[in-house]
Amino acid sequence: MISTDNPLLTIDEVASWSGDPLYLFVGVSTAGSSIHRAFPVWAPVLAPGSTLRGIDVPESAPAETFRRLLTAMRGNPRVHGAVITSHKLRLYRAAAELFDHIDPLAQITHEVNCVDSRHGLRGFARDPQSLDLVLDEMFGSAVAEREFVCLGAGGSATALLLAMRVDLPASLQAGRAIPRAGRGPVLRIVGRRQSSLDEIDGVRERAGLPAGSVELVLAEDTPAVDRVVAGSAENAVVMNATGLGKTSPGSPLSDPSAFPAGALAWDFNYRGPLTFLEQARSAGTAVEDGWDYFLAGWSAALCTIRTAELTDETFGKVKRASRELRP
Repeated sequence: MISTDNPLLTIDEVASWSGDPLYLFVGVSTAGSSIHRAFPVWAPVLAPGSTLRGIDVPESAPAETFRRLLTAMRGNPRVHGAVITSHKLRLYRAAAELFDHIDPLAQITHEVNCVDSRHGLRGFARDPQSLDLVLDEMFGSAVAEREFVCLGAGGSATALLLAMRVDLPASLQAGRAIPRAGRGPVLRIVGRRQSSLDEIDGVRERAGLPAGSVELVLAEDTPAVDRVVAGSAENAVVMNATGLGKTSPGSPLSDPSAFPAGALAWDFNYRGPLTFLEQARSAGTAVEDGWDYFLAGWSAALCTIRTAELTDETFGKVKRASRELRP
């Protein structure tokens, strides 16, 4: 018998689950996640009548682990889907051929961040959509007037590129990437490793975007990052997408004075020491954390699993319901 108190399941328990409709949270160490406190608050809006359990998969797990998980999900109609946080690339690489459908954004990014298992196996990449929603709320039509400097060249940077340069609704309808009309804002992605920048350039190519769509900048140490930020436009939005200040201590910047006048410091993290934002405050720079991005990410994934549209009204309900959850 599966315990109703344990926030985690094994793959065998996924296969035999017979309780309420089940959503899975696939990560590395999910038992202590705040998601287990948040999901019951969100469920009336995003997944009525459902429950959430975590699946822990080590970073060193073989491809067969992901294949077994997907097979267990497909075989149990009580399992409605999964949200993937730490294994988006690994799951795609390990088991892409098991999916009955992979959406165009997942094909472009080679990532899967949510799986709908109610209709066969359907894999989606919805991080670009969630970031697009937050950008629209933060900047509206003024987004084109800003310069965006993304420190970090991982999954969030990839999502940012697609959110800014691809017409997401048209692309999802057409089943292929359709570039946005117009020039759009300046976008600069700064990475420590050339290999990470090359991967983002591969996404750009698969999306059919011209080389000038994004400036990819190699900055191999912190002083080099400082120089890139200091050379940005006065109204620049400087984003920390490195994970520093959350998953590991520190900040991609060493010198708070590098922030340009009139800049906005936006940390994609919402918990932890958030050193990047403390640096910005000490320099008198406006700040924004990653709380809304976190909410939008889960909202987009859960709506996709339900085959429901994430509207502004729905997202507003999630934000209001989540006020007391904010760290």
